[in-house]
Amino acid sequence: MRLVRIVAPAIAGLAVAIATASAPARGQTLEKVTFGTNWVAEAEHGGFYQALADGTYRKYGLDVTIVPGGPNVNNRILLPVGKIDFFLSANSLEGFDAVAQNLPTIEVAALFQKDPQVLIAHPDQGINQFADLKNLPTLLSPSSPTRKAPCRVM
Repeated sequence: MRLVRIVAPAIAGLAVAIATASAPARGQTLEKVTFGTNWVAEAEHGGFYQALADGTYRKYGLDVTIVPGGPNVNNRILLPVGKIDFFLSANSLEGFDAVAQNLPTIEVAALFQKDPQVLIAHPDQGINQFADLKNLPTLLSPSSPTRKAPCRVM
């Protein structure tokens, strides 16, 4: 009986200590972080917005502001000038380009490990195989890894 009286309070105290240590601190100062995405909110970004909405960031001591990218926002440029703290790049080539340009950059994660390229043509143009494109004008994105020269516009 004496052993139960000693062990039970010790176990209860240990349980409270573990629960307190694993629970987020209520009065902690949150670290402010600004995270820029590569485009407007889209399915690929869902987890980032969900973590903001359900309090996951806050639970781990972060006060996160998400800055969406888009056609008129260049979050890639806002990163090296200190306007945002993290940037979700559109592809891994932007990280390599930052190194080539001597921009201080640290890659944190590789989320998109592919870089799809697409060639599109109207069905009535006689383009049935890749070789049919040889003498046709093309338009390639400035961020395309296959782009070696100025774009030619159709």
